[in-house]
Amino acid sequence: MTIEAWLAGRKGYHALGPQAGQVVHVLLRAPQFATYSSAREVAERAGVNVSTVVRTAQQLGFEGWTDLRQELRAHYLDSVASGDPGPHRATDAAGRTLRQDAANITALTTEENLQAIRATAEAIGSARRTVVIGSGSGAGPAHVLGHLGTIMGHDIQLALGSATTQAVQVTQLRENDCLVVLNVWRLTRTLRGLTRMGRECGATVCVLTDLRSSPLAEDAHHVIVTPIEGVQGTASLTAMVAAVQAILGELTDTETGRASGRVQQAWNELDLMDDQP
Repeated sequence: MTIEAWLAGRKGYHALGPQAGQVVHVLLRAPQFATYSSAREVAERAGVNVSTVVRTAQQLGFEGWTDLRQELRAHYLDSVASGDPGPHRATDAAGRTLRQDAANITALTTEENLQAIRATAEAIGSARRTVVIGSGSGAGPAHVLGHLGTIMGHDIQLALGSATTQAVQVTQLRENDCLVVLNVWRLTRTLRGLTRMGRECGATVCVLTDLRSSPLAEDAHHVIVTPIEGVQGTASLTAMVAAVQAILGELTDTETGRASGRVQQAWNELDLMDDQP
């Protein structure tokens, strides 16, 4: 039995309200995460408060979150053993990873996220300068945005070094500049402070994060929520990279094509590429 079928068969499932539905969505889309997470962590991922998580468990017939988590873990382990960890069947780690990534991208494409992606692209396109900051795994998608965005002719600076270096770059932002912040999993105090600093400098702040209730949202003009659920305890960056690619897609126009052409011409003049016959 799949986790989805198990939950749907619980008494009270069909009477759940919208917020409880958000909790159930986390259980279905991120069962591995939920099997070891606290009620607070599930609440953050679902964008609700802790009491909603507890009430959802009680509505489903459990005494509280701990009891629900224990039974969810048992069903999750059974589904992994049978090669069916969720709504889609896969028989190996590679197949499960690809299916989970596909589910993450599907979850990314909400109208709210699409609006935030368009707004982020507009902010970068109109900015004098854009600074991109992140830490840990967030550095990967940040490099994609910085490298390709610069080739397209935008002044995008990556601030991925020490906290002191990042602070220098953020303090140089001015009104109508843009600050893009990428956060994966745990939030550092440095990233939190730099985001607030960028807002205070007058920059348009755009945040890519996996938590709808991320503290970074307090200082953000635009928030893109990118699922990071992976398999076997690893976080997946596929949806966050997809969001970055969508931003770059929105930035593409005739002028960016000319800028990219000039870069290609410079590479050719410098004979940098090993062109195969």
